[in-house]
Amino acid sequence: MKKLFSLLLAAVMLMSCAAFAEGILGEDPEAVLSFDKESPVTDWEGTWVLAAAYIGEDFAEENEIATTGLIAVPEKAVTMNVKAILDGSATGSDAGVMVDQGSYTHAHVYDMEAEVTFAEGIASETATLRLPWDGWKFTVRGENDGDFNMGVGKLSKVGCDDKSLYFGAVTGVENEGISDESMKYVGMSEGGRLIVCYSDDNLVKKDGDVAFAYIFVRAE
Repeated sequence: MKKLFSLLLAAVMLMSCAAFAEGILGEDPEAVLSFDKESPVTDWEGTWVLAAAYIGEDFAEENEIATTGLIAVPEKAVTMNVKAILDGSATGSDAGVMVDQGSYTHAHVYDMEAEVTFAEGIASETATLRLPWDGWKFTVRGENDGDFNMGVGKLSKVGCDDKSLYFGAVTGVENEGISDESMKYVGMSEGGRLIVCYSDDNLVKKDGDVAFAYIFVRAE
């Protein structure tokens, strides 16, 4: 009876998992992972829940991973709370942060901070992510004038025992090629989903291949 109950519970979890991510899993992975280069970090604020994961084909081949593409995840396996915070490094001035030392130009810019929590059975710790204002590609045009905090940004900190954010435990795809790496980039997709990912390419400066990723949707 106990074994039967365990099998039924596993089946229910799989059904819940599939239903939760059904919309995303039916989409073109390339479209899902297409970043919105104009999305400001202030639009990222709020609570997000993991809806799907992803493993790229090239990365999978290099690391002998059988699973590729978009991957279903258990409902509410990972929750992320994102804040956009005005950078406090300006020294006693309302001018803002010095964004160009050569011209002594200042601007009001944001850092991103996020707390990531995991469902029971995955991890008990709360992970922290930090993306400083200069982790984004930026353009300085003049005093308090320029393009900042938009598009894909590079994380400066992943405060977690498992820097992949327990990708193996969440997806069921256990591989050293993933667990040895750290989530590296954050950005909003053109579909309005928040993506946390690892890539060998510099996604801040140019388009590139995503090796593996978490895909979040806004919590209802």
